Amino acid sequence: MEQRPRGCVVEPLFLPSLLLLLLLLLGGHGQGGTPGRCDCASEPQKRYGQLCCRGCPKGQYMKAPCTEPCGDSSCLPCPPGTFLARDSHFKTDCTRCQVCDEEALQVTLENCSAETDTHCGCQSGWCVDCSTEPCGKSSPFSCTPCSSYEPTTYRPCPPGFYIHGNGCASCPTSFSSVCPKACTAVCGWKQMFWVQVLLGASFLLGTVLICAYCRWQPCKPVVTADIAGMETLASPQTTHFSASDSAHTLLPPPGSTGKVCTTVQLVGNNWTPGLSQTEEVVCRQASQPWDQLPNRTLGPPLVPPLSPAPPAGSPAAVLQPGPQLYDVMDAVPARRWKEFVRTLGLREAEIEAVEVEICRFRDQQYEMLKRWRQQQPAGLGAIYAALERMGLEGCAEDLRSRLQRGP
Repeated sequence: MEQRPRGCVVEPLFLPSLLLLLLLLLGGHGQGGTPGRCDCASEPQKRYGQLCCRGCPKGQYMKAPCTEPCGDSSCLPCPPGTFLARDSHFKTDCTRCQVCDEEALQVTLENCSAETDTHCGCQSGWCVDCSTEPCGKSSPFSCTPCSSYEPTTYRPCPPGFYIHGNGCASCPTSFSSVCPKACTAVCGWKQMFWVQVLLGASFLLGTVLICAYCRWQPCKPVVTADIAGMETLASPQTTHFSASDSAHTLLPPPGSTGKVCTTVQLVGNNWTPGLSQTEEVVCRQASQPWDQLPNRTLGPPLVPPLSPAPPAGSPAAVLQPGPQLYDVMDAVPARRWKEFVRTLGLREAEIEAVEVEICRFRDQQYEMLKRWRQQQPAGLGAIYAALERMGLEGCAEDLRSRLQRGP
């Protein structure tokens, strides 16, 4: 008789039972893992028999469960006077709305709806006095006048009131009263209002003072070195002119046909050095010889015989600082001065800079001519050419005669 070896021997009939047990263990482990879509493990679903159903939204109750896996339940709106505030629920009836207690002097602050309950509270000037402590949202309460309301640790004064003595007082709303710390949300804006008013008034007052200072402060004209050095030469003595002397006419010699340039100076009875301005220059062409002009009383010749024009490169043909600048200023009408310096070639930026920096018009004229001399070849020919391009040929002749006569 053959002997079998000793060891672990598995019977053939035991193998199927072992495999079945292993499959059951693996299946149980899989069911305990991550829940599937319709395994009723998530909150919005609930098992009804063999099916998992979704709940109803707030404001509706469940009439019947779903009829398919993971389906929606049959829901209907809550009837008037009832509500359901929860979402994804499975309640089959709605909750009745509460009624405010009139005996406790409660008033309805918000009516009941299908989704919210009635909100009860107290009327203005009355405080909530809870029957239990701590006073919660759903605690029973009655309404008491805030003047006789006794605040405690659990029952502070309601919004809009602050502790005053043994009761609650309404937060002040007038500007003259002091705003307590507990009433910052009600009357704290008053403090910021007065701060803004004071800041605005200070800013406005400062602006007015600065403007007044700039307006009444006397302008200090800029005196250049050339003006300071030639002041005695350029400023004539104060002279009294009669009405007949306030206008002079430069007449061409007898027997010639030429242009007449009449320069009108409005200087009044007293002429102040540096303040007279040439107002108008009218140049007209004489249509007949000098000896045929209407009879008039002719005084002594105003213009001595002219000397020949100096050569172009000589010093006499260059505009010299000092009296010659004033002669040019007197020869050009004041209303056409800016046109004149533009015609000479002075940049617009230089003109604007001089007008900003210097107050008096006479000083502005001198400074513009000085800057033009520094930028351009300051020849007298350019002065005459500019006047002729502006249609002031007679004024150019007048200036030429002045410069040739000399001081």
